[in-house]
Amino acid sequence: MKNFLFLLILTLTFSAVGQSKLEFNQVDQNKLLKDIVYTHSGDTQLTLLYWFPEIYWEVMAAKDPKSIPPEVITQLKQMLGNKSIFFAVQGKMNGGSFEAKEDSYLRNNVSVVFNGKTYKPIADAKLSEDLKMLNSYLKPMFSRMLGDMGSGMSIFYFEITDPQGENLLDPYSNIDFTLGLGSIKNSFHLPLPSLFKDSKCSNDGELFPANYEFCPYHGSKLISQ
Repeated sequence: MKNFLFLLILTLTFSAVGQSKLEFNQVDQNKLLKDIVYTHSGDTQLTLLYWFPEIYWEVMAAKDPKSIPPEVITQLKQMLGNKSIFFAVQGKMNGGSFEAKEDSYLRNNVSVVFNGKTYKPIADAKLSEDLKMLNSYLKPMFSRMLGDMGSGMSIFYFEITDPQGENLLDPYSNIDFTLGLGSIKNSFHLPLPSLFKDSKCSNDGELFPANYEFCPYHGSKLISQ
């Protein structure tokens, strides 16, 4: 039994290693967004939760290096350091406008659960001047993109690190985490499948996301590409 459990754990731990990582310029941005954005709607209330790992910006830069040169990515990484960035908005439609809940409400109710431990966002007063400057750029950008909803978007920074100070929220890791806003919660399943080549069905060659182990139609084990 011990040997069986050891092999099972080993298989689960290395299940994604057999998959081939995509180069940043090969990653489908739409699939990546599906992996890092969660939307929940109920009655008249709408909640959007975003996780924006550094890799998202690297993918954008690889696809459009003229608009996002490498030095911008380097600067962004320096600004973030070991911190993770999340965006959240919650509110309801009222006629033709969106009434967003205040930043203070979102801040008091947002949290990340990783490996059984709950984390709260870093207080605005403790943010570096660089991160405050980043906020002053991102908030108007969301407002232009999403109107009233974007104007109500709040930005949160979390420090979720190991004893050496390294960021534990790695898109390539095998440890899931949960982002919650009050009773609304979403688990981000890692590694992000959009960063890997799709797996192939051995029966008809149909492709499935890299985190699928078996074909949902034939039950056969999928082939890593």
